[in-house]
Amino acid sequence: MKAIFSKPNNTTWSLTVRLTHWAVATGVIVNFFNDTGYWHRMVGYACILFVVLRLMDGLWLSRAPASKFFVPGFNDIKLHLLELRTGKVNHHAGHNPLGQLAVYVMWLSIMLLGFTGWLSRTDMFWGEDLPVQMHEILSDLLQVMVVLHLLAVLLMSRLQNRNLIKAIIKG
Repeated sequence: MKAIFSKPNNTTWSLTVRLTHWAVATGVIVNFFNDTGYWHRMVGYACILFVVLRLMDGLWLSRAPASKFFVPGFNDIKLHLLELRTGKVNHHAGHNPLGQLAVYVMWLSIMLLGFTGWLSRTDMFWGEDLPVQMHEILSDLLQVMVVLHLLAVLLMSRLQNRNLIKAIIKG
């Protein structure tokens, strides 16, 4: 089956990618330390808005090839894992295959966090624990993914001899 999205071939992150990345990162960190209440909800909804903007950018708006999405195939992932084992990692435009999958998991987690947070406040589930429990599980998953993301950025920066943090700041 042919991938829906094309593989990028350039490493320059668009301004939209950089702004939405740091906006979502800031919102996620704020909400990790801000358990509940009005501002927790507003920051969460803002994160959803930034994820949607990033999705629109990657699907239709961006001209920067690194900002486009791709669906890594099994062979792409297998090759990348082999590269990691040998320590000789090829340069990837945008995210590497595992990084791209991790991005999808984080975005889906953020969207579902917003949905379960909203759902827990509706009359339909008033007094029910399921939406709150799902929200907590998703929050834990997102925390794990953020830590893995940070560790992967450091590892890939070292293996590729490139400052990936600088790339997401300056493009």
